Amino acid sequence: MKHYRYMTVLLTIFGFIACHQDNKTTGKTTATAKYEPLPAYFQGERNRMHSDSFSLHKTITLNGVKDTATITGADSTALQDLLKPFSDIDLNKPSLRDEYDTSSLYDPFSGRKSVIYKSKGKQTFPSEVTMELDKNGTIQQVNIHSYTVNMVYEFRQDLFYQRNKNIRIATYQKIAFLAPKEVEVNVAVTPKNRM
Repeated sequence: MKHYRYMTVLLTIFGFIACHQDNKTTGKTTATAKYEPLPAYFQGERNRMHSDSFSLHKTITLNGVKDTATITGADSTALQDLLKPFSDIDLNKPSLRDEYDTSSLYDPFSGRKSVIYKSKGKQTFPSEVTMELDKNGTIQQVNIHSYTVNMVYEFRQDLFYQRNKNIRIATYQKIAFLAPKEVEVNVAVTPKNRM
């Protein structure tokens, strides 16, 4: 009977060790993602803009009719809504594995790097992501292009994010037998200490 207790304790210890090692390797695979983790980047940008209290001057154009508004960085809900189309782009999802070709250009003088993720030909959402990184590897600019076209529906969206300067979201949507809808959001980003 004593032999079985020792065996049970020994197997339990080996089980814990195996689970612990498995958790370590799982953490490594998420840390070494194939593509830039855009949801985490935009979550960080939202937090930074909220804590540094940026002022956002927003112009919205819906089918040619303009409206303007000012948002302070303290309004985290408005910031989250504004950056949601960007943070929803996650090329590291299992369903998008190996759906993109990656190319990059490096400027040896400035240390800046351009990275392009382009869909391999299917109507993948998004179809292309272009990023500009500074010499420290921090994303300074992101362009995201998406489209979907079929017999009944057409959707195009261009997202542009320039750190500390500008945010632009342009969307075109056409459903068969209905008038097309075009929405454009332009946001000038201004740090409060520069005003």
